Amino acid sequence: MDSTALAAFALFVAVMTGTPGPGNLTFMAIGAASGYRTAFPVILASQIGSICLNLCVAFGLGHVMAQGGPLVMVFKLLSMGYMTYLAWRIVSLSIRPKGTVTLPSFWEGLLIHPLSPKTWAMSLVAFTTFFAGNSLSIGQNALILTGGFITGGMIAHSIWALLGVSILALLGEGRALRVTTVLMAAGMLAATAWAMLL
Repeated sequence: MDSTALAAFALFVAVMTGTPGPGNLTFMAIGAASGYRTAFPVILASQIGSICLNLCVAFGLGHVMAQGGPLVMVFKLLSMGYMTYLAWRIVSLSIRPKGTVTLPSFWEGLLIHPLSPKTWAMSLVAFTTFFAGNSLSIGQNALILTGGFITGGMIAHSIWALLGVSILALLGEGRALRVTTVLMAAGMLAATAWAMLL
């Protein structure tokens, strides 16, 4: 993989991981509801899930998913169901009294990327655009693909979570924060639905 292709891949990762999607909006909402310390373990878990997804794409599952069919339909149903669950968890953090709702866990974070249609789409596009047909081995391609998205994901998710913390500092813990959190959860579901139509 030459330096030009690598730079193009890095730019692709920066743009795709930095734009709104289910993951980024989730971490912004967690940051707004309870701070970066709460968001960080979930961010870390999401990147472990991202490793699994990108390895699957690199080693052939991406080709299967690209063909469509019943497997993709099952994935879409699981995706929308899980993102709806996450949206409710996020809203619950702001509308219920503190201490009555458990914070999102490491284990819940593991499924964010494997069940995010945006993550699947960007991984598939990256692999077919930058890695399919090059001179590297499958293992080398998988390493670069995975490493690129981990780096971009950790940076982007942290920025979005810190943006949420800034919203918390700006709005306080009153009605304005609750309304904002509900809007972020709705945005996460809208981003999921939009990505499923691509």
